[in-house]
Amino acid sequence: MIVKSILKSKARGAGIVTVSPDASVGEAASLLAAHRIGALLVMEGGAVAGILSERDIVRGLADAVDVCTTARVRDLMTPEVFICHEGDTVELLMQIMTAKRIRHLPVIGEDGAVAGIVTIGDVVKSRLDETKMEAESLRDYVMAGR
Repeated sequence: MIVKSILKSKARGAGIVTVSPDASVGEAASLLAAHRIGALLVMEGGAVAGILSERDIVRGLADAVDVCTTARVRDLMTPEVFICHEGDTVELLMQIMTAKRIRHLPVIGEDGAVAGIVTIGDVVKSRLDETKMEAESLRDYVMAGR
């Protein structure tokens, strides 16, 4: 299975929620809560500037309790963003996510623009669906031979 298929099958679609690096961390937290997601793409001038996850916010809180009222997204975001492409395989995504210890990968479309975000949950669901389909195919094959 490839990334493009995962994006098509997502319950909420490939919707991308973004935030400016100059937004407050409180605004970013509100977006995360409102959309029930774990990370926001930080966009500046139409380009990916970073990614801000719930973990980034928690780590910021651990450093300074008033971070939600004083910090900006740029203060807590992860500026090094790993990406994938619509034609990449699930196996490649698993390798990237495991090696880099990340849970969210922005997907770059054929036109070079962000097409969506794939989460570790999306990858796991994809693998489970694929495994179930393979098992059913094998069961049908064995039953047809009787």
